[in-house]
Amino acid sequence: MPNVLLASPSAFLRIGLMQQLRRRERRFAFVETSTTGQTARLLLDNAIDLAIVDDTLLADADGEHLRDVLLRHARKALLIAMGDPGQSEPAAGTLPVIAGRTDGVLDMGGIARALDHALDTPAVPRLLQRSAAVPPSSATCRREPARPAEIILVAASTGGPGALAALLGKLGPPSVPVVVAQHMPADQTEAFSRHLAVETGLSVSECVSGRLPGAQITVLHGGSDYRIRRTTGAGFWLSTVTVEGNAFHPCADMLFTSAAEAGIRAAAVVLSGMGEDGARGATMIAARGGGVLVQNFDSCVVPGMPSATRAACPSAIVASLPVIAERLARWTAPSYRPATAMAEES
Repeated sequence: MPNVLLASPSAFLRIGLMQQLRRRERRFAFVETSTTGQTARLLLDNAIDLAIVDDTLLADADGEHLRDVLLRHARKALLIAMGDPGQSEPAAGTLPVIAGRTDGVLDMGGIARALDHALDTPAVPRLLQRSAAVPPSSATCRREPARPAEIILVAASTGGPGALAALLGKLGPPSVPVVVAQHMPADQTEAFSRHLAVETGLSVSECVSGRLPGAQITVLHGGSDYRIRRTTGAGFWLSTVTVEGNAFHPCADMLFTSAAEAGIRAAAVVLSGMGEDGARGATMIAARGGGVLVQNFDSCVVPGMPSATRAACPSAIVASLPVIAERLARWTAPSYRPATAMAEES
């Protein structure tokens, strides 16, 4: 799967670029950054097939370093001219430039047309050129989990805090552990846990690592990534890990993937958020007999994570927050038995 880096201080531009690339009927692994330094670090630490960079990042103090890194480390790099007229050409050097503004106004239509042309040229690596999409196999994936889920894993990013409060309030006291990977800085998750407890009236705590509490809601400490495994006897254990090149923490893909690898019967939920975190891990959970639920796109502040998960895992059920809560309550009941056919609800 090609790695695509989208670098701009503008979240609107990054979302627009991501949507345009998705229309090419190709699956991409997106990484988003908003600063010059972070963009350079990701390029140095990862194999980036295509880097699309807002040229205003080159105007920063470290802009010359970023330009050199782009030339040396990205298989293909494009600049979006968002800065002052005349700034892009000298800053770009040998990097191709796409006009981002028309008469001073952001021109997403023009960007889309120029981007298609740039990516369809023979100079672009073959893996980035337009081709028939190969849908992921869902032969081993079920819409309903094979057995009762023993844990609920939730991924959320932009728009996630509000969705989480609504979902958990509908779910009520859980019968199994609920682990929340909300993209958030390290200094905010403790207060966020207290906020969720007040909003929902449920027991919510922050967890850094170690033994996972029983049937209650745990918010992973921000700024770090985690693996989960079984403990000897009953229960689960969280360990901190480093996910190379990961720009968002906690990494839901790592949490989901480690659960699947450990043979933990999980129900995965992907809520509102930018990017693709959770999509790969949710697919692994589904392939191991677990269930996957994603928030319906219209109710998301940013639908990137849910839509990416559904694209990667066609067996995922797209549903409203109340329906997700109902499914989770049923999937985690000791008496649960999978239905032979379930219609998608929204």
